[in-house]
Amino acid sequence: MKQENPDELFVYALRLLGARAYSETALRQKLSRRAPLEVVEATLGRLKQQGYLDDHSYAEGYVRLYSGKWGAAKLRRALWAKGVSREIVEEVLATQMAQQDPVAEALALLERYPSRHRGEKPRAIRFLANRGYALAHALAAWARYLEQASP
Repeated sequence: MKQENPDELFVYALRLLGARAYSETALRQKLSRRAPLEVVEATLGRLKQQGYLDDHSYAEGYVRLYSGKWGAAKLRRALWAKGVSREIVEEVLATQMAQQDPVAEALALLERYPSRHRGEKPRAIRFLANRGYALAHALAAWARYLEQASP
């Protein structure tokens, strides 16, 4: 393990955060390869104090980026896998999902990717479920899809 002093590690962390967003857990893992745990924790504290590292903002950006492609369940699992706390994930998803219609999003996916379901209900429901949509939302989207397809 390379031994970096706190200032060098802070500059390295800023470069990482400048390239892309990281959750606190992911950044901790990345920094721990370069310095002892005490130095890493001090650097993370300094980053949070100065506003460079915030899991809540990270989760909001992640949900905004993927909300049209994934449902709430898949977003929840992905954020948990990235080390974002359950409280933050639930808060962000509740805020974002209140502003969106999951059935309309699922319908848009069915319309955008007709080759994924080929007009077959089981394939369409499985496609939407794999994208993280609830069964009720997937069924409602399929019903709307059929209404639009038949005049």
